[in-house]
Amino acid sequence: MTEPLAIITNTMSTGNMQRKTWVEPLLTNEEDIAHFKVDDVAQIPKILCHCAELGAETIVVNGGDGTADLVFSSLLNHNPYKHLPTLALLPSGKANMTSAGWGLTGDPEDALRAVLKYRRLGSLSPYAVERSLVCVHRNDARPPLYGAFFGAAEVIDGIQLCRRYIYPLKIPNSLSHITTLAILLWRNFFGQLGDSSIKITDDNGLIENGRFFAIVVTTLDKLLLGLKLKPEKIESLPGPLTYLSLRAGASVSLRAASSLITRHIGPGVGRMVRSSKRLTIKLSGAYTLDGELYEAQSGEELILDGSKKLRFLQFPK
Repeated sequence: MTEPLAIITNTMSTGNMQRKTWVEPLLTNEEDIAHFKVDDVAQIPKILCHCAELGAETIVVNGGDGTADLVFSSLLNHNPYKHLPTLALLPSGKANMTSAGWGLTGDPEDALRAVLKYRRLGSLSPYAVERSLVCVHRNDARPPLYGAFFGAAEVIDGIQLCRRYIYPLKIPNSLSHITTLAILLWRNFFGQLGDSSIKITDDNGLIENGRFFAIVVTTLDKLLLGLKLKPEKIESLPGPLTYLSLRAGASVSLRAASSLITRHIGPGVGRMVRSSKRLTIKLSGAYTLDGELYEAQSGEELILDGSKKLRFLQFPK
């Protein structure tokens, strides 16, 4: 007997809007699978309650990074399960950075076929890998946000630029991201950045403050374009969070551009890469968690930690 399985499809994600009915034919001869279609992400908490009632120990998330984040936050803030389920992430969004790191390989259809294949062979639990999430605590009573990638400073302009002007060109995603990054580095080279100051501290005190080209906090092993962060090795700074900052200025842009070739970014002049358990980031204006945009009030302090974990399906390559 196969274990119950649930699939949550965000019909509004980029990949699913392009292919609207690709899931159903794969489920024709499968038993004990509940497929929930979502056209409003506000439905996700209620759907997760149905998944728990059905006893689905594995949930396939068929959407983009934002859809995955909403599932993470709903499970961790309003968990209807006695034991948290395992998640299988399909790359059905635009950037798909979270699914590239923690999800399944191949296109969404190949990935779902793999889930169904291993499910027929037996339990899926041996293929579950535990990962730490980035948790963002805000100043007010709102519940925390959960994701894999926090960004601020010019990261926000990059997201907006890519969505408004680059994605509509309908060029491959990787080329879209390279083009966007090149434009941002060019702007940084000539000092065309905003004036907002950001302050970053940890449990030991001030790390740095001032104007930045980019602030990134992540628990992913790799970012867009396969970029891998190499934190400074300081034994007193263990933790699941990896913090990256790039300062404003021409020399920083040149060095950052060279890192794109090696696809490794470590500490150096104008940049910091380090591990941490918890960070406090004081900023004003927009920030992002996995592509979703949020607004910090003037001088708001966000507390980021990596204390919460979820399990993700990852099959042998």
